[in-house]
Amino acid sequence: MGSKAVLFDLDGTIVDSVPLILKCYGEGLSRHGINVDKDELLSLMGLPTWQVVAELARSKESLVINEIIKDIFSCFSNYWQNELKLYPDAVKVLSELKRRSFKLGVVTSSEQEHAEIMLNYFNISKYFDIVQGRVDNLRPKPNPDMIIHVLNKLSVANTDAFYVGDTLYDCTASVNAGVKFILVKRPWGAGVMSKCKPWKVLKELTDILNVIS
Repeated sequence: MGSKAVLFDLDGTIVDSVPLILKCYGEGLSRHGINVDKDELLSLMGLPTWQVVAELARSKESLVINEIIKDIFSCFSNYWQNELKLYPDAVKVLSELKRRSFKLGVVTSSEQEHAEIMLNYFNISKYFDIVQGRVDNLRPKPNPDMIIHVLNKLSVANTDAFYVGDTLYDCTASVNAGVKFILVKRPWGAGVMSKCKPWKVLKELTDILNVIS
């Protein structure tokens, strides 16, 4: 039997970052005279920062988008170490899956450097065989490119892989990659199942230990 892999989204799945995301998008956009609709922002969770800002700012002007992103990232730089935290069951889940000999990876729309810094800060890099953040040569979620790339690197077939996330874009990317999608229910993910069918739905991340083997 070949190796099996469990891949994770980062923000909203392993790291409790959504409150800070709302805060920093709101701060960055308001500096440019743009009011943020919370529900609209939450519906875009899982997409790359550039795409979210373009949607919220109703702009395709690179200069405008880049200035807003600069302000959003400045906000993150100021607050993330004090305001971000791991979900309480994250370490238990990662350590147990590692003990069961699953290959583990992160596939996130966050920039590669941002993802690596965060995982190192929370001392959970040691659990992952690979971390794949947003890079120019791979299309981001909801495209399957990053998931497929990671599975190729791990030498794991898509039929032997699971992807764990919290948004519609996580689900769509998984389905497009032919990978079983496990949805962790978060308040902002209420509409996922009406648009994309997960393989399993978890009330808490730790429930994954009962549904895969």
